[in-house]
Amino acid sequence: MGKGITIIFYIVMLPISGVLLLTWILTYLKWKKHYALFVLIAIWVLFILGTGLLWLTEPYFRPMILTQKDIIGDYVIDKDKFPGKQADWQYENFRFTITDNDELIFESRIYNNNWKADTVKVSYSSGYYDIDRKEYCNRKLRVHSDSTSHHIIRDNPTLYRQNFNRFYYVFESDKFGNVFFKKGQWKK
Repeated sequence: MGKGITIIFYIVMLPISGVLLLTWILTYLKWKKHYALFVLIAIWVLFILGTGLLWLTEPYFRPMILTQKDIIGDYVIDKDKFPGKQADWQYENFRFTITDNDELIFESRIYNNNWKADTVKVSYSSGYYDIDRKEYCNRKLRVHSDSTSHHIIRDNPTLYRQNFNRFYYVFESDKFGNVFFKKGQWKK
């Protein structure tokens, strides 16, 4: 995105620079003034600094590249997506872990501190092979559950990658609609 904008600015800046350069030559020959040259230099210095800043910060605003190591771990309800009583209740009652053994352990609270754990197998879509990392990236999670599994984990989740190394999963539930999970430790 940033490189395309830079190219467009270069295309626009060249005619403006030509006009300012011609203006400077004419004003210097007639009045011995350098105002147009100062404006031209200031515009190009700001433009070059802005372009450099854009190119340096662009990688931080791209969606993260997700590896299998990033996917493995504990997940809790993301209360920031739709804050309120429903999100708080879901946070208190649902969580899951993806293990190294390609299993998803979904825990749901039955009552008080008693939890029921459903374990289902998971696999990963192929994604794409990143030569620099020497592994497959942006692999999607495939949940191999059946009708006896909890209603939240019956379907495959949708992965949403964000900038600044953040991502979350959305499960489609018959009872709750979309259920948002982010990576993190469950805290009472």
